[in-house]
Amino acid sequence: MKKLTTLILALVFTMVCATAFAAAPTEPASIVKVRDAMLAKANSQITNIEVKDLISMMKKKEKFVLLDIREVAETGFVIPSKNLVKIPRGLLEWLAWKQIKLTDKVVVYCKSGGRGAFATKLLNDMGFKAVNLKGGIIAWLEAGKPVQTYIGNIKHVGYKYPKK
Repeated sequence: MKKLTTLILALVFTMVCATAFAAAPTEPASIVKVRDAMLAKANSQITNIEVKDLISMMKKKEKFVLLDIREVAETGFVIPSKNLVKIPRGLLEWLAWKQIKLTDKVVVYCKSGGRGAFATKLLNDMGFKAVNLKGGIIAWLEAGKPVQTYIGNIKHVGYKYPKK
């Protein structure tokens, strides 16, 4: 019985590992084409700002809300700001009006800029005054800027996001 239990556990462990470490499926070209077209359309209808523009706004102490629309699991580090608001992309339609005034200027960011573009378009359609941080928090890190964590601000020196 002990050998059978060990064998079953070994098989289950092997199956779990094989599933967990299996190669991720390749995105179908049709999905990539539609998504990229939607993203290009959103980007053509919004304003994207560069990291240098956000830094300038911060240095000038301009009034704006910095909106992180990444999922909760992604927000262990954020762009440091006293005006930071976190609302996951999937909840913007229901929570934005509760946490951001329609009169506030909003700078949206995500991981790499894509979801931020979609969120910026949505916010503008809802009546907010939003712009997107081009390249998201990756661009911020690649510019050598610090991020805030639960232990304080950390500066990533020489950070370069690995490209696929």
